This record gives sequence, structure tokens and C-alpha cells, in this order.
Amino acid sequence: MNILRVLVMQKESLLNQALANILKNSECEIKVITSGANEVKGLIAETSELKPDVVLLGESTPMAGKEVLGYLLMSNPEMQVVVVSEDTNYLHIYHKKDMLITRQTDLLDVLCVG
Repeated sequence: MNILRVLVMQKESLLNQALANILKNSECEIKVITSGANEVKGLIAETSELKPDVVLLGESTPMAGKEVLGYLLMSNPEMQVVVVSEDTNYLHIYHKKDMLITRQTDLLDVLCVG
């Protein structure tokens, strides 16, 4: 079984921490990596070095801008980027499709599929 490597931004909201806990408690084997990046360049460098399978970002951060998302996905096409809205219950998963997550098991189903 492969380990799913999830990079979570250190300074994100409680919602991201809750999502990290959901991922840690799943049946899928997951390693949560805390990012130390404070700016876009740092995030790009970390994803290049660590090669996570998933990056979890808050929607309100500059790191969730469309240009950054595009660059992250182009630099590692297999990586998924999950953008969390702090104001609503929406998660945007950028990979091969964008979908609405309605239950926490939906997130696990998308991330843990081999």
C-alpha cells in the first residue's frame, strides 16, 4: 500500500486542522507534512522538494491564487491541491476534476483512490 503524503500549511485555519485530523484518522495510510512556507516561493520550493500527493490550502491565502495553483499543478501533474473555503463548507479539489464535497467520506474517497 502506498502512503498518501499530504502537505498542510502551518498557519491555516482550524478548518484545515480538522481536515488534517480527518485524514489522519482514515483507513487510508496518510502522512501529514506541515509546511513551513510563509510565501508562494517557499510553497513552490517545498512541493518541488517534498513531492506531496496532496497540498491543502486555505482559500483566503495568496498561495491559493489561480496562478499559483496552475504552477503547482503543472510542476507536478499527479499532485492534487485541495482549497478550503473558510466562509462556506466548500472544498475545491484541483486535479483532473473539480467537485463538490458534501460529506467527509467524499474527501477520503477522492484522495485515497489509487
